[in-house]
Amino acid sequence: MDLLSREFEHESLTLFEDPESGMRGCVAIHSTALGPAMGGLRLSRYEGISVAAVDALRLSRAMSLKNSAAGLDLGGGKAVLIDDGEWTGELREARMRAVGVRIGRLGGAYVTAEDVGTNPGDMEAIATQTPYVAGRPPSSGGRGDPSPATAETVFAAIVSAVDVGLGRADLEGVRVGVEGVGHVGAALVRLLREAGAVVEVCDLDAERAERVAAEWGAAAVSRERFAERELDVFAPCALGGAVTEPVIKGMRCRVIAGAANNQLADQSLAAVLAQAGILYVPDFVANCGGIIHVGAEPLGFGDAEVRARIEAAGERTRELLREAAEQRRTPLELALALAEARLRRRVTAPEPA
Repeated sequence: MDLLSREFEHESLTLFEDPESGMRGCVAIHSTALGPAMGGLRLSRYEGISVAAVDALRLSRAMSLKNSAAGLDLGGGKAVLIDDGEWTGELREARMRAVGVRIGRLGGAYVTAEDVGTNPGDMEAIATQTPYVAGRPPSSGGRGDPSPATAETVFAAIVSAVDVGLGRADLEGVRVGVEGVGHVGAALVRLLREAGAVVEVCDLDAERAERVAAEWGAAAVSRERFAERELDVFAPCALGGAVTEPVIKGMRCRVIAGAANNQLADQSLAAVLAQAGILYVPDFVANCGGIIHVGAEPLGFGDAEVRARIEAAGERTRELLREAAEQRRTPLELALALAEARLRRRVTAPEPA
């Protein structure tokens, strides 16, 4: 409870359980200052509801920052579900319908979408119970899997960081290590290899790492001390917290830019990275493509608007990195200031006459 109390700076935290199906989870809403809170639905093996709740609180705060930094009129929220190993077949569908009921009870304050462990089919089941869901299959009128769009903006962030930090105009021969090659990581590997980067990959699932490496001409290596390999760019695309102070001491990369949320074990490590000469692209800046993709549904964006916003992300990152260098601030410090300022402006904006 102490940890929950320290993390809680949110509008609400809703715990839920469906006794009939055995589904357990929660929804954290950090802010609705910019619009309805939106963030994915994560299914993971949490050791109890309190651990799940802390993760939801942290992830929903990151979504507020991500949506604000991307210029979207969406607040920050996140839903997480406890994976008990029984999320298969008809039981999975029943549980997702139960999730839809719980989300519907929030009355539109939170809109969910795909995340780690969930897929467009899950969103389809949720949509049978509530309209507050995005990312359903295109055949059902949704925008589908947001992973390729996330990979696009992470790739653009790497290009921008290599330009600003390494003085390289392209990725030809640049050594990139991708940690985690699920949907987003695998798509990122493809983009990197097509751009001529030399890519190493690792994954908790070693066979998956081998498959992705073979498909795109990358090298699959051990996960052990992967972040400390001889790399130009380290791209964390698995779960958060990969960058710790002990890890930083062994790092030999020049840039960190990846898809994982909450990559730093503590935000103070941004300064430690800067002192070590490592350029860190804030995760909520780099990985905004997915929320632009699915956020288009509640915001009413067409394909052209989505494409323009995704393509603008790379230049926005480049400007952030350059401005941070000019101001002698870390990119994280500046990105937080800009995102929080937009949130404050909306909170204090006068009511229309």
